[in-house]
Order: sequence, then structure tokens, then C-alpha cells
Amino acid sequence: MSHFNSLIGAAIAIAVTSMPNTALAQAHGADGHSHAHSNMAVDCTNLATPPWNGLPDTDRQQMASLQQDLADLRTPEAAKAAGFFPVFGDIPGMGVHYVNLTRAQRGKDLDVNVPDQLLFASIDGQDQLVGAAYSFTDVPDTDVPLPFASDLASWHDHPQFARDGETLHMLHVWFVPSSNGPFAGLNFWLPYQTAGIEIPNPCWMADEEDAERIRNVSFALVPLQNREEPDGAAGASSTDGTAGASNYSEAPTIDRTEMLSALDAAARADDRDAWITAADQFIADLSETEVTRVQGLLGVLGTNQMSSAERDAAGIAQPRSLRDGN
Repeated sequence: MSHFNSLIGAAIAIAVTSMPNTALAQAHGADGHSHAHSNMAVDCTNLATPPWNGLPDTDRQQMASLQQDLADLRTPEAAKAAGFFPVFGDIPGMGVHYVNLTRAQRGKDLDVNVPDQLLFASIDGQDQLVGAAYSFTDVPDTDVPLPFASDLASWHDHPQFARDGETLHMLHVWFVPSSNGPFAGLNFWLPYQTAGIEIPNPCWMADEEDAERIRNVSFALVPLQNREEPDGAAGASSTDGTAGASNYSEAPTIDRTEMLSALDAAARADDRDAWITAADQFIADLSETEVTRVQGLLGVLGTNQMSSAERDAAGIAQPRSLRDGN
């Protein structure tokens, strides 16, 4: 367990602190925007919130059945009692992965009603079950069928968590509103909810400039862990409810608090123009360190939600294996 945990933490920390600017530029595309599969806009009416009416009937039934099967595991305490343990830390846009190692070692024999990971995030001051995930190790061009029929479902993978020649394939499933649909690798609504700020209108994700603002604000709301990080960069952060601090060891300034209130009020009023104004003011107030951290996390976590084939097609270097001393 501790070895697996160290691999996860090391991968994110190394990626953020050592990823060169050219790689970050590739991760965000030539125009500065991320084009990872997880950032694709979805139908804001049918595919941005449960019950996911835009999914095929079989998928909606499977999602409902999965949630019902996991109803008794809605708290971290219940998850731990059932053999799920936190091993990833709190990752922006994902929350905390609770992994059942027994299930994770079953290989490619997947059961849609038996995920090997549960996703928890702090919402309204409480850790809540927000999703689940499936994973297995195989060659990058795996032929393992997806457990859902929707075209939105796709395996992303992590070569850094497998031996050379293999990769760890994963699929997220969200039980809560998701900025990019029920199978998105990153759910940019989570940091807003952890910070106690109303999420923007899902339909605004269809405009790439607005979507970029939403992503930047989301990750700027994520507090730094209470530990030193090289060059001010951070990997996974803990959800302690402190959002958007200009100095990570302190609470938000009065001005920053007013900015967050303006974001919240504009979202609640569904006032797009006011939200854009508030978002631009908030982003402009970020320090250079904060901007570097936000862009680094968006780049690294975005590329990690792609498949090996998608990274190859985009000319992005594959993460190196951290196993067997590689």
C-alpha cells in the first residue's frame, strides 16, 4: 500500500516540478488551451448532471445500479471498512481515490458493478462519495472492452504506474454534476464545491474562452498542501476549505475574499457577463507562482487523462515508468 502511494505522489510531484515549458505548451496546445479528451464539452442539458439523460439507456441503468450498489460506502469510514484505502492524495478535479487492492489485482476481468476505486471529495464541509473508477494493467493498445456503451467513455492511462511496455488503464464515473460529462477524467466543479462557491452554468463550457476561465479559476481555488514544495509547485493538495490564498500558508485576503464572493454571486444569478468579469479579476490577481502552479497542474493532469495513443498523436512524451527503478 505504501509503495503504491509513493508511486502516485512521486509521479505527480516529479511531473509538475520537472515538466519543461515546451511540454506544458504541448499539453495545452499551440493556442494555450488543453485539448485532452477530458476537456471536451458535452451537452450541458443532458450530460452535465445526473441522471445523465443523454446517455444510452443501458448506461443510465448501469450508473443507477452502480450507485445503488455503493450506497453503503458513502463515507470514507465505510469505504475503509470495505477494504478501500486512500492512496492518491487529494488531486484537483478528481478528489481522493480510495483503492481496493484486492479488486485492483484482478486484472482485466472487470465487472461494471464492482469498481476497484471510489472517489471522495469535500463538499459542504463533508467528504462525500462523488464517483468511482475502474483500472487494470495491460499493453497501451488494450482490447479490453469498456463497461459503458457511450462514445464519451474511454480509457485513459498512466504508463508511470506500470512496468515498461505496459500501462495502467483507468475510467472515471461521476455520481455528481461534472463539468465535462459522466466519464470525464477531470471534474472542474469539485474545487468550486470544496471552496463553497457556486459552480458556473454548465452551458458556459461550450465556449472555449469561458471554459478556459472556468478551468483556471477551478485550479486556482485549490489550496496547497501544508508542506514545502520545490519552486512553489504542488501536486495533489488537501481540501482544507481554504481557497485562493495569495500566500498558501494564510487565509485569503479581504480583496480575494470579495472576488470569491463576486464569483459565487454571479454564478448563483446565472449572470455570465458578471461571472466573466469576476473570473478575470480573480485570475489577474494571482501571483506568478500561482499562475505557474495552475498552468502546470492543468497541463500535467490534463495529459494524464489522455490515452497513450492520444499523447502520441499530440506529440506529447509518455510518462516514464516509476517501477523497477525506471
